Amino acid sequence: MFSDDGALVPLRCSVLFFRGDTLLLCRRTDPDGTWVLPGGTPRAGESSAAAARREVLEETGLHIAAERVAFVLETSDWKRTHHLIEIVFLASERDRSAVPERLEERLEPAFVPLGTLHKIKLRPPPLTGYIRGFVRSQRPTGAYLGNLWRPEDDEHVQGDRPPRH
Repeated sequence: MFSDDGALVPLRCSVLFFRGDTLLLCRRTDPDGTWVLPGGTPRAGESSAAAARREVLEETGLHIAAERVAFVLETSDWKRTHHLIEIVFLASERDRSAVPERLEERLEPAFVPLGTLHKIKLRPPPLTGYIRGFVRSQRPTGAYLGNLWRPEDDEHVQGDRPPRH
């Protein structure tokens, strides 16, 4: 049985950033050499899309736009010691001539040909199939609505005034 210890589930914000038939990935330079989507954890008060943009800039030096959600994934191990939710944005580039730079010691960014994704150690492992399916489907992505909370929305709860319609 699962016990709820009250711990929050970590959030990661990353991007699918295609350039032609390649995908921007970051290879970890540890002995395992796994590849991951560029991204990271939002800071306090930072939107998910802003976190994805900032993390890509910090990890690769590339300026991107993250305006649509490609998919949301969740990872959890069998022992329930690891649980993560990741919002993966579809990114568009602002400068087509920019080249990714190695800016973080433990990450090496590169555009990887889509046809070779099955040959690399991409984490989490099932992600390769979802990326290939995403490319083949050409379905519209989900809109990213951002922060829809407005302070005045809570005021009507306290009886100060009726909600806006």
